[in-house]
Amino acid sequence: MKRRDVLAGLAAVPLTAKVTAAQEAYPSRVVKILVPFGPGGSTDIISRLVGKQLETATGKPFVVENKPGATGMIGTAQVKNAPADGYTLLLGSTSTLAANPSLYKQMTYDPSDFTTVGVNGSIGNFMLVKPDAPYKTVKEFVAYAKAQPKPLFSGYGNASSRVPAALFEVTTGVKFEEVAYRDAVASIQDLNAGRVDVVFPDQVVGESYVRSGFVRALAVTSRERAPLFPDVEAVAETYPDYAIISYSCFSVRKETPDDIKKKLNRLVMDAIYEPSVMERVRQLGFIPPPRDWDIAKCDAFVTREREDWTRYIKLAKIEPQ
Repeated sequence: MKRRDVLAGLAAVPLTAKVTAAQEAYPSRVVKILVPFGPGGSTDIISRLVGKQLETATGKPFVVENKPGATGMIGTAQVKNAPADGYTLLLGSTSTLAANPSLYKQMTYDPSDFTTVGVNGSIGNFMLVKPDAPYKTVKEFVAYAKAQPKPLFSGYGNASSRVPAALFEVTTGVKFEEVAYRDAVASIQDLNAGRVDVVFPDQVVGESYVRSGFVRALAVTSRERAPLFPDVEAVAETYPDYAIISYSCFSVRKETPDDIKKKLNRLVMDAIYEPSVMERVRQLGFIPPPRDWDIAKCDAFVTREREDWTRYIKLAKIEPQ
């Protein structure tokens, strides 16, 4: 072997060692968690819960930044355009990674741009009505709606609350007139005021309004009853083919180094199962996946949900905008 080749090989060893050491040291600085929605929603709450535990586990800051707009597309695109180094995490959701591709003709990103490194949990939506509404069950609601000379009004604040209502129409044969709102809270307020007849917000947003009696939960959209509301029927009890859930997750650009993705996977899944975080996640109504979910299982779950939501949207005959 030539002396030049030997020296080249020796020179390469420290460089490789340095790269490996740098990757093993992840994170070595501030990590940003970008939430593509405003503060206060379920995705925002969970991002802060998990982010705080990630700080504890790593000793490095995990800073949440809210970047709302365009049904989550503005913030999601920002993560797509960030360096693929693991220092900008996307708090992904049903809207951004499952529904938007079938609802909008022009997307600023593709869900396949990302790898999901952790799934926080899934949750059904509420089917909310006025407190004094004459119907007490899904069956009674459907009978009432079909007896009306005009469609009932359905309010929604985002894709995750619009599609459950549209799928309900297809499944039951009732007719709704859609009313769009800036967010789910505004639709709930108008429901109480009698301006719309039904809304399907996520349970985290709707919980306080249900418990206060401001509105009434007629049903949930998950296949089984919600653990926090065991007395509220699931739509599937009357219509077995109807079931739709929402989820949140942590994702990174797919080009992120594999060792960083694997480390994030363990950090996120362990953070969710930290007792204080798990208690709060369950209090919010989310059902976490098994702790041992690796990247392949997390990514497969998100892909399957996107396929399901594509089918829901087609069944509901919602045309992309």
